[in-house]
Amino acid sequence: MNPFFNPIFTAKILKHYLTDVKRAWKSKEEIKRYQDKALKKTLKYAYKVPLYRRKYKEAGVYPDDIKGIDDLHKLPLITKEDLIRGFPDDIVPVGYKREKAFLVGTSGSSGRPVMMYKDYEYIFIEALGGVRQLKAYGMSWKKTKITNIGDFSVPKTADEECLKKGLLKSLSAFFSLNNYQNLYTGEEAKNLIKKMEKFQPELLIGYTSVLMGIATLKKKGLGEKINPKYVISSGEVLDSYSRNYIQEAFNARVFNLYATTEGGTIAFECLENGFHINNDFVHVEILDKEGEPVNEGEFGSIVITRLYPGGTPIIRYTGLNDIASFEGNGCNCGMHTPLLKSLEGRKKDAIVMPSGKIFPPATIPMPLAEAANKYGTYQIKRFQIVQHALDKLEIRIEIDEEERNKGVDVETLLKEIEKNYKEFLKEDIDIEVKEAKEVEKPEGATSPPLIISKLDRKIVEEALL
Repeated sequence: MNPFFNPIFTAKILKHYLTDVKRAWKSKEEIKRYQDKALKKTLKYAYKVPLYRRKYKEAGVYPDDIKGIDDLHKLPLITKEDLIRGFPDDIVPVGYKREKAFLVGTSGSSGRPVMMYKDYEYIFIEALGGVRQLKAYGMSWKKTKITNIGDFSVPKTADEECLKKGLLKSLSAFFSLNNYQNLYTGEEAKNLIKKMEKFQPELLIGYTSVLMGIATLKKKGLGEKINPKYVISSGEVLDSYSRNYIQEAFNARVFNLYATTEGGTIAFECLENGFHINNDFVHVEILDKEGEPVNEGEFGSIVITRLYPGGTPIIRYTGLNDIASFEGNGCNCGMHTPLLKSLEGRKKDAIVMPSGKIFPPATIPMPLAEAANKYGTYQIKRFQIVQHALDKLEIRIEIDEEERNKGVDVETLLKEIEKNYKEFLKEDIDIEVKEAKEVEKPEGATSPPLIISKLDRKIVEEALL
């Protein structure tokens, strides 16, 4: 049954829509007051959930002990393993009607997937983060033509369950939604371009690797009618080379979106290049190895707290395994939410040196981008870093045949990349930079990963802990 046929539900969602989207433009003090109130409401709900009730009792802390966001550190951390072990009975309140909720899971790329429940109110509030992003770009969810290349492969993905079956299906009874085009990220780039050319989106959203594939074809003359105003990259690391390549191909600005199954739309880049956290929807902490807050500009692990109840609560959750840092300076766009300085990618994808030094995914492509910029060339179609051992790196470069030797010959470019990496890493390791006909795409992956680590997992975990 469509929840919007229930006037009480409709009134609640309408209230959220009218007040939540524009909250980011209110003062920091107003946002903070809302956070404090929302956290207390969320904790009251979470205490009915066996996993959280047990964790809080063990820690000797109760909902009434938490007066607001400033007390959040008193609560114990919740891990990915906690949610996995607690599924299905311990991650929702006793008596929760699971059959009326959406069961969604993470990709499981770092091991077993996390399964969690989201109800209708949850997914509509979650969607308001996307509506806010459109507002920041001067766009409208009801009018702007949007192509979303998402993961609609199988049931239980957030795109398939919450976006397609939940949000869009419910709204379609009242709105035409002809301005939305949902495409599957696993389709061939040529097929995606054909469908997009007919639709002609104003906004294009997709995984970085998929956007790179489409951008390559666009540079070759395909998709002449695909001219979005903006492109949004999500789901994978957006490195500087890929950003510049996509921008060049589409002649459009490319923005980074940080969204996860557990947290929804956590942060997005605005037109002024501020990376805004939706901290009234999802509070973000960045902690060091000891679980203490890092200083401004320092890297640490992202920990999130979802500030609205319903389904499976996400409070002080460490399972994203993403590396990031805070930006202390404000933004001139008018939003007053805190900023991320950078989003460095997944911990598991970091490159670990013999000295123990760690290079996160967003940082490791920098020497390659510098080499391409030096010669003004876009002949690098794809690249991939493979760590075979602590002291052995292989950098695979896939060359676009139509761009080959433009700006510089391939051999010189590869030597420049190798030189840059040796200077950048400053470690006594074997670095091999070579041309590859195609980069590696592991079985089951929808696109080739930026980094493949063949180290023993324990070595990586020990370096990161």
